[in-house]
Amino acid sequence: MKREKKGYVVLFECGDGVVETPGKRFMISSGTYAYVGSCGINCVKRIERHLSDSLARKRWHVDYLKSVCKPLAVIVLPLQEEELANLLSNPVKGFGSSDCRKHEGHLFRIEGSSLLSLIAQSNI
Repeated sequence: MKREKKGYVVLFECGDGVVETPGKRFMISSGTYAYVGSCGINCVKRIERHLSDSLARKRWHVDYLKSVCKPLAVIVLPLQEEELANLLSNPVKGFGSSDCRKHEGHLFRIEGSSLLSLIAQSNI
């Protein structure tokens, strides 16, 4: 039986700053950002991790984001991670997309209309 993956979007409000991960530095400018990801059976645990204030170990790029950003909300959608990334523009190049060759990043600076468009296009 194939496990069905769902896509999710975590919205962050960020200030100006630098996010440093092992091997990379990302310049973040003040604004609202959407991080897209995927989850299967442990969707709740994955999202709880993204919203947590403290982590025993940082594992993914998004874990480092909280040094300059505050999570605002999470939306789980009936679309795959790649489909969600197709609907957004303004990626932070190289952020959160090491396993994806199609997109420049999976963290996107967004405007309010981008989020509404994303929700509308997901057919929920």
